[in-house]
Amino acid sequence: MPGDYTTLAPVYDDIGLADFSRRMTPILIDFAQQRDWLGRRVVVLGCGTGASIEYLSNYMYTITGVDSSPEMLAAARQKLADSGASVRWVEADIRELGDAVGHADMILALNVLNELNSLRDLEVVFTQVQRLLEPEKLFIFDMYTIQGLTEQGRSADAIVADEPHLSVFVTNAYDYERQMATRHYLIFRRQGESWQRSEARHVLRGFPIQAVASLLQRTGLRVSGIFQLDLDSYEPGVSQASRVVFLVEKPSQ
Repeated sequence: MPGDYTTLAPVYDDIGLADFSRRMTPILIDFAQQRDWLGRRVVVLGCGTGASIEYLSNYMYTITGVDSSPEMLAAARQKLADSGASVRWVEADIRELGDAVGHADMILALNVLNELNSLRDLEVVFTQVQRLLEPEKLFIFDMYTIQGLTEQGRSADAIVADEPHLSVFVTNAYDYERQMATRHYLIFRRQGESWQRSEARHVLRGFPIQAVASLLQRTGLRVSGIFQLDLDSYEPGVSQASRVVFLVEKPSQ
């Protein structure tokens, strides 16, 4: 949905789409450090408007932000312009990184992988990660569970912004056959004395958590743990959670 991000980029932070990454990034970095992770080079896949990078920029990391949307990257650049952080911005599909992104001590992907179309796409991304990640370093990402997407798709319509300059209405739908949640945004932005109307969709697909774990192993990565958002352990087929975090390591050669 690159075209939809053209529409969403100017309001992305205002309607709360960056909130998850902003909240979870410090928690996950601290969690990794408690597990003896050390490193400088951090790659953020699907960096969006830069919520994760905004936190990372407070520390001495060398950061690469990757996103396929030039509008989202422009918003991120503007947000970080005065931070003095060492950030390299790469406009690329996370399935087709090629040589645009160097090796990393951590790869972070928050609020992005449910946007992929299939398990095959996930496998392609995991293969890219395996190539870029240094041995014994970490790949951390989150995913909605199928349970979580079902809950989101069935949630009531809502107003997610009601400001003098911006009103945004949201409707939700869920396709049980394709395990796909769709959120439709109707956006009204004040431009001078008039209002500009636009629309966008945000589509998320559900993948069985055990199948994702198997793909990681098949691509040469090791699942160190799957966690609920409070960082309690998650057991596929047993635990109930709307969203989980994978902590993944590249084994030493």
